[in-house]
Amino acid sequence: MSYFLVSNLLTSILAAGQILSAGTISSQQVSPEMIKQLQNTYKSEYQSNSSQFSKYLSDSLTKRDRLEEENNKNDKENDKENDKENDKENDEKKILSVYEQLILGKNLDPDSLLENLPIYGYEVFKNSRPSTFAPNNNVAVPGDYPVNAEDEINIMLWGRINEEYKLKVGRDGTINIPRLGPIPVAGLSFDAAKRNINDRVGKIEGVNVTVSLGSLRSIGVYIVGEVESPGYYTVSALSNVTNALFAAGGPTKSGSLRNVQLKRSGNKVTSFDFYDFLMSGQDKTGYRLQSGDVIVVPIVQSMAAVAGNVRRNAIYELSGKTSLEKLISIAGGLTPSAWTHKIQIERFKNNEQRVILDLDSSGERLPDFEIMDGDIVKIFPVLDKESNTVYLNGNVLRPGKYEYKDNMRIRDILTTYSSILPETYFNYAVIYRMEPPEYRNNIIPFNLKNALENETSYDNLVLKPKDEIFIYNRDFFEPDRYVFIDGAVTKPGRYKLLDNMKIRDLVLLSGGLKDEASPIRGELYRRTSLNMEKIQTEKQDFCVECAMSDSSKDNILLKRLDHIFIRSKMGWEEERKVFLKGQIVYPGEYILYEGETLGDLIKRAGGIKDDAYLAAAMFTRRSVKEFENKRMEEYSKQLETDIMKLSAEIAAKDNSAEAQELLKQQMALKEKLKMSSATGRVVIDLRNEKNYDDFALEDGDTLEIPRNLNTVSVLGEVYNPSTFKYDIRNASVASYIEAAGGIKENADKKHIYVIKANGSITTNKTVKIMSAVLEPGDAVVVPQKLKYTNGHKIFVETVDSVFKIATLLATIITLVVTVQAIKKDE
Repeated sequence: MSYFLVSNLLTSILAAGQILSAGTISSQQVSPEMIKQLQNTYKSEYQSNSSQFSKYLSDSLTKRDRLEEENNKNDKENDKENDKENDKENDEKKILSVYEQLILGKNLDPDSLLENLPIYGYEVFKNSRPSTFAPNNNVAVPGDYPVNAEDEINIMLWGRINEEYKLKVGRDGTINIPRLGPIPVAGLSFDAAKRNINDRVGKIEGVNVTVSLGSLRSIGVYIVGEVESPGYYTVSALSNVTNALFAAGGPTKSGSLRNVQLKRSGNKVTSFDFYDFLMSGQDKTGYRLQSGDVIVVPIVQSMAAVAGNVRRNAIYELSGKTSLEKLISIAGGLTPSAWTHKIQIERFKNNEQRVILDLDSSGERLPDFEIMDGDIVKIFPVLDKESNTVYLNGNVLRPGKYEYKDNMRIRDILTTYSSILPETYFNYAVIYRMEPPEYRNNIIPFNLKNALENETSYDNLVLKPKDEIFIYNRDFFEPDRYVFIDGAVTKPGRYKLLDNMKIRDLVLLSGGLKDEASPIRGELYRRTSLNMEKIQTEKQDFCVECAMSDSSKDNILLKRLDHIFIRSKMGWEEERKVFLKGQIVYPGEYILYEGETLGDLIKRAGGIKDDAYLAAAMFTRRSVKEFENKRMEEYSKQLETDIMKLSAEIAAKDNSAEAQELLKQQMALKEKLKMSSATGRVVIDLRNEKNYDDFALEDGDTLEIPRNLNTVSVLGEVYNPSTFKYDIRNASVASYIEAAGGIKENADKKHIYVIKANGSITTNKTVKIMSAVLEPGDAVVVPQKLKYTNGHKIFVETVDSVFKIATLLATIITLVVTVQAIKKDE
């Protein structure tokens, strides 16, 4: 990309920036058709250059901003990694049930469980709420319920008298039924009270009665001792000790669950073992509470822990004399993985030392051993697992564990060839064996083929418990069993070498021959050994057609790493396509002939229409586009370095609002223009047939010829920037500037330039610009005269202008598109 183009680009940008800021062009003057035409016509010279400039301008952030962005990115990545690690730790800490661990083959080590060993029973109170466990007044009331003051009795009379009463028991112990008088009920059971009421009502002839209890009285009880919320509680008269305990949040971890006491009038009524409720669901605290009762939860006096291979590892409260068998029963019993030959007890002795006691329980029953306060009972796992097992692994049909039997041999597991998978290596298989007393892992090789074919063969080895048989795949000993095929086949590439594979087989596996495949030209490349140290590659030609006919001479047996090439027919090449668009008699896609030129193709397409505007024709080429992208990439790298240095200098000298605005504009430019790319335009003047008659074509070339244009645009520092009808009689630059109201005072007269319809630029360096003759579709640009006080200001103004490049492109379109749109309407 030339310096001339970059210089003109920046000049155009500066002019457009001033035009837009002045607000002299209305939105009605820029149509969607104008924008589209501009993108097609000027994208190569201007938009692509501004895109590259803005791309690297946006990358010129200060080091501080770059570091902050990088740190934020790293922090997010670290947070993701931390989340993954936390999830992993949570999964590892997930508590598995006893049987889940048994199935997974995990060993329950008692010592590893002690740190998180729970105290049994207290978790049931963890989420309790008083309203959850208080008895419901709607439940059926037992017949022995003692009726007392404040209880409500519902009476329904029916028959000759139909009436309903809700009567509360008064403090005198009676209920007063209208027309019947008071009836004593207090102190009676509910059944007895009903009989009294029935007897009284029954004296009225023709009247029946139904008696039920309504709302019950509340009673107040005290809950004290080691409970979560001790105090005075108002509960239903139907409540028992269990209900009251839940209402108080349950015992603390220092409170006893096996000696909950109920006291009445200062005397102990009874005590309760809450383990009965927890283990069997039977609430044996059947004493109904009375007002003034006291529930006491004393401090726990004796506890022991059970850890290891039992069904519920926990710390348990002891009640009275407790044997080892009873404690393990409370813990749910031993698991199948428990090693009962040694049960270990850790005990505190005489408040002086901690001792270890090992109990041998090899019999059917556990030893008769009394558990003391503070004991830790450890049940170890069975470690000698799968002692009667042999293992089969590798390239076999059914790998896994097998039961070991006396005098078992390899043939007892691998009975026939059907027991192994394809591609098995028969010459070498092994047994891994742990030999006592050191139990080192020994390897015992054998020939698998011999073992399978001859039962009495030495290779049919005798097995021992825990032997591991491993059968290998051929790839383990014969790596790189591949062959390669390239050229005129459907699916070239690497294929696995099979036994007896020949060239024909490989061609068919690769999808067969393409149409361009030569019937005679095939090549086989093979590595051969000259001696023990040297390898060379040999080439062998073969007839493709003969090989496909299974000729013994040409259909060669393949070896490992052979490489086949199927050559194409002489003169074969892929179809090359060229596209003609616009004002061509027969536009469309054309297949390119060998040696065909642009002039030949235009003639074959019927020629150019009469209304074609050749001055604005656009010819694009794929190879040129790739070349331009490469050159712009190289230019961009250098531009990036220069802008980075300049940005660093600005940041070091001045951190003003202008510098901050510069960075903001850089980011906006990056977002708006990052998708721009080169178009691969080749400037060809089609007005002269000699310019294109012998112009050679390539695959992917595109020619687009628009209709006649009849407008000229004037942009920049004039009083009326507009698009004007083209007048050949007054076609000079000066005439159209005058038509636009003339040049403003701040215009830069020396740098007025013309953008031609074909994309080229005319400046004062080539002609006297004011007297230059314009053609339809041309645009006159009058830039602003800019004065700068320092280098920083120059850079800021340049960025401000570049930032407005997208709107400038929309304005310039008036040069090319307006007439085209008019022609289409006509």
